[in-house]
Amino acid sequence: MEPLSQDDPRRLGPYYVIAGLGPDAGEVPATARHFIARGAAGDRTVVLTAPSQELADDVAYRERFLAEAENARLLGGGRPPLWLAPVVEVSGGGTGQPWSATPFLPMLSLPAALEANGGPLPVRTVRALGAALAETLAEVHTAGFVHAGAAPGTVYLAGDGPRLMGYGAVRAAAPDGEARVGLPGLEDDALPPEQAAGGRPRPLGDIFALGAVLAYAATGRRRPDAEDLPEELRAALVRCLAQDPADRPTARALLDELMSGIRVPLPPSIVSAPAGAPLTVVDAGSVGPDGGAAWGPDGGAEPGAGLGSTALDSAGGVSRAARALGPGWLPGRLVAALSELSSAVLAAEIEPAEAPSPVTSGVPVAPGAAVHRAEAERGAAHSAVSGHGPVHGARTGAEGKADGASSRKTFGRFLSPSRKTFGPSLSPSRRRLLLGAAGGTAGLAVGGGATWLATAPDSPAPLTPAQRLAAHRPRRRLPGAPPTPLWRYDVKGVASAYAPLVWRDEVAVLTGKRAVVGIDLRTGKRLWTRDGLRPAGQPWVADGDVLVVPGDGLVALEPRTGHIQWHSRDFRQGARSSFTGLLAVAGSTVWFTATVRGEGGGANGGRVVVAYDVRERAELWRGPVPAGLDEGHLLKDALVVMAGGDQDGTAAKRAVALSRDHGKELWQRVYPGMTAKGLVTTDARRTLIAALGTTLRGFDAAQDKAALWSVSSKGKGPEGRPADFGLPLVHGKTVYVADGGFALHAIEAASGEIQWQRAYGFVMKVLAAPRTPDTLVSPAGHRVLVAGDAEVDAFDAEDGSLLWRFTDAGADPSPRAQSPRRKVALTDGRVVVAGSGSVYALPLD
Repeated sequence: MEPLSQDDPRRLGPYYVIAGLGPDAGEVPATARHFIARGAAGDRTVVLTAPSQELADDVAYRERFLAEAENARLLGGGRPPLWLAPVVEVSGGGTGQPWSATPFLPMLSLPAALEANGGPLPVRTVRALGAALAETLAEVHTAGFVHAGAAPGTVYLAGDGPRLMGYGAVRAAAPDGEARVGLPGLEDDALPPEQAAGGRPRPLGDIFALGAVLAYAATGRRRPDAEDLPEELRAALVRCLAQDPADRPTARALLDELMSGIRVPLPPSIVSAPAGAPLTVVDAGSVGPDGGAAWGPDGGAEPGAGLGSTALDSAGGVSRAARALGPGWLPGRLVAALSELSSAVLAAEIEPAEAPSPVTSGVPVAPGAAVHRAEAERGAAHSAVSGHGPVHGARTGAEGKADGASSRKTFGRFLSPSRKTFGPSLSPSRRRLLLGAAGGTAGLAVGGGATWLATAPDSPAPLTPAQRLAAHRPRRRLPGAPPTPLWRYDVKGVASAYAPLVWRDEVAVLTGKRAVVGIDLRTGKRLWTRDGLRPAGQPWVADGDVLVVPGDGLVALEPRTGHIQWHSRDFRQGARSSFTGLLAVAGSTVWFTATVRGEGGGANGGRVVVAYDVRERAELWRGPVPAGLDEGHLLKDALVVMAGGDQDGTAAKRAVALSRDHGKELWQRVYPGMTAKGLVTTDARRTLIAALGTTLRGFDAAQDKAALWSVSSKGKGPEGRPADFGLPLVHGKTVYVADGGFALHAIEAASGEIQWQRAYGFVMKVLAAPRTPDTLVSPAGHRVLVAGDAEVDAFDAEDGSLLWRFTDAGADPSPRAQSPRRKVALTDGRVVVAGSGSVYALPLD
């Protein structure tokens, strides 16, 4: 806690600044300025974060700062991640100093804590600090966010555990693609090398930053050598600080490793939380409105199971890191320092600055800030007493007020010689409550949370009409900033076996190995579960209202209820004809391949092509499968199946056209240069588009001629060579395709004219053998999505501009494991992403 300098603001928004709260150590640069401030009525104390002096007038940084603050506010709403300092209010979009507000509780920055302790922190404290922050990052990553701001100067220590601030500092400092070394607002030693070079922040970058924080806490130095690290923590910290992200552990794996050395039982007082209490040390788990549902180990649904494993996955749903934060986790010197800070803040009064009353000033705040502020302050107050619940006997309201004359004794260094106050000063009852409840200075750090709870109002003051009008500003989101998930549905045991399917903007259908689940697309609530179907392929919607699931025969479900409309066992597994794979769907007709047992199986290993009318529940025709068939596409009057090739994929691929009406072969063609390795699609007219390695080519389906056009990939692979194209997708007259070098292309399907090409990312050493991403287009054609092994990215279809990037946390703790492909379905308003353990609904815009 520091006195205000001449350049420090005296008022930010509706708050009066009373002191500085910073790193308090010259060796560690401040990533931002932190101030302790209080509302004019003296009934609300907050920590305000504002840009450093060097960046105060940078307009571009201001916008990035406010965008990250807004994202932090959204992340902290409702059930914020443990130990994350919640942002409850963000300044408006005017020309004044930008700021964000966090509820105050007595806490020391990590550099200040080391100074108060007289040197490095004990190993027990560092281990507990690391476990709590790893748990927080695991929650952040699982929610689809990347913190991108952990550093010694953004980590604070409170009596009940750490608080992590600085959300988005790396993204705010400079946009992706620009070097970030030596920039104001960043600590270079906590900056992952890939982000320092301009790379986009990813979850494993947070692990590097956390490793730097813990190394500093354990040694007191910003660049310690490995041999200087405590032996008990050395191996874990060295892995965290690996230059290659693939060598770093995930947040959950680091939590496991740090907790393995802790054998302290949970105190009885934090075994359960009061009903309705915000997320603190104790939480009963993330159970949905209906109790949730999950896949069991065999892929079947487990009705009534919770939302699966989260960071709160220990016995009884109690935070695992809480075991490390019991009595004695902080050294006595830090407890005393927190006590002194509590006394100083309680004694401090507002240093005046002439300004209009906040009731009439019309200070713009973020939409809903008052509600979030009240909720988060109640949560912060509750967490400050480690889940003990409301403080009994705390005096509030009229009973707690006293004569203001006795509060004139102030903490001298925060006052100017001539004092003019605006609104009530601190009442002595606040000080008496602290001293009476704590019983002396040594207990102030523990009692501090009770103090802030007792002095917080029951509800914030209502906004004036002018303030409400100012609050109606558009939500900020920088290009590339992740959207806030609308809901998350956790899948226990195994990931969804197939891509989600969205029916009429109402139901998201998830398909496991044994069961199919319908989710309300609006709320994320489970609507129905149909177990025992043993799906053998991607479900599809036929004739508008029939959800067809192949597996134990063809099963038609009512999408809203999951009720079985009919069940044809003609193509069940083990029957004479069993479903093999879907080729195409149009109206009520579906074309698929089937394996036939016994006679009549055809000349190609007993496989046939079947046309089936779902409305009539009747087979229309069947015919032999061309040798080597692997996919099918619809032209106006034909089903074109791609066949042929050899095992190494170098031989030519044949296109065989079958009549859609009766299955007779219409023609066969071999297109020069189209090999079995090619990924093929069609524009549904007469053009075949083939991704052939680093080249995309268009062929006239009606002619055995060379390609009509050819386009080369724009992205670069890990070794600098051109990257291969992924599977192209045609919408209207345009083909969209991404390549493995993180570039997206829009090309006119008939002519090959390039509409735009955009390189949108950086090659990261995440997977040993990167796979080309998938491309999807919204039904109206306004948005293009690219889904890969680590993320889903959204673009404007008109010009290829990046809209947002979404990364969720994988369930496999091994960073070198092959991550499951993100499977995506989308409407014109929402995106459903199925990852390794969770399904998310995101706003498309």
